[in-house]
Amino acid sequence: MRKLTGIAAIAVVVAGLTACSSSDDSVAAPTDCTPTLGASDLAEEGVLTMATNATLPPMQYVDPNGDVIGMRVDLGKEIAKRLCLTPKFVNIEFEAQIPGVQAGRWDMIDTGMFYTPARAETIDLVPYEVQAVSISVPSGNPESISSVDDLAGKTIGVEAPGYEFDTLTAMAEQFAAEGKPALTVQTFKTNADAYQALSAGQLDGTSIVESVTSFYQEDGRFETAVGGINEAPLAMGFAKDSKSSAEVARVLSEMRSDGYLPDLFEQYDVTGYDGDIAVSTGPLDS
Repeated sequence: MRKLTGIAAIAVVVAGLTACSSSDDSVAAPTDCTPTLGASDLAEEGVLTMATNATLPPMQYVDPNGDVIGMRVDLGKEIAKRLCLTPKFVNIEFEAQIPGVQAGRWDMIDTGMFYTPARAETIDLVPYEVQAVSISVPSGNPESISSVDDLAGKTIGVEAPGYEFDTLTAMAEQFAAEGKPALTVQTFKTNADAYQALSAGQLDGTSIVESVTSFYQEDGRFETAVGGINEAPLAMGFAKDSKSSAEVARVLSEMRSDGYLPDLFEQYDVTGYDGDIAVSTGPLDS
């Protein structure tokens, strides 16, 4: 996992994420190619506008200079470059991202969204990455959580809505059916808010993807207690039947073939999706 010093503390104390956007002037659209996406295909002509929730280091987060950086930001910039467009990121909480892409406020969701068949019915999804749900706890693991069963009787924070929330909710229902102590699922608007509550001793743990819990473990104040829960593909999201989804799927496939995508994933210790990188609308074969 890439070590990014000095960032975890910033990410934990971020509260009340508000929408903001930025274009990276250092990554302007190439001048030696012609965009395949025109004004009618984009929220802003010549620009690939991407929504992200920048509270998930090292995948996407805000650095001390106020810039949105991370693996998925690097990936978004490369996608824009290959589409001959200028990248622009809108930093906004996840619950606003699907309505926003449906309304044409941005062209793509680049935030590490889990692929689900239900979600694929409402927006175009292009799978490209694989993650699993993980449980992060304070350093030293004071509640001795080492398995899913140990979550019974605990209070776990999670950003909602989302796949992690659905996973914890299903666990809570299963524990109740089995007569186990209740799993209390406490929801937050952002992952940063959940980590702030964990830091304040208000939670026994918080749930997010393994790349993030591993990052915080390297920081030293938290550790990963349970990992590998409900592993599934992650996807880029687009308005239904948009030209941009097909074009991004095309360039992601090229990136995998020419080595860019595997190299990027290796830098961040991330698993790539091994199925077809294509616009998908139902259950995936792998």
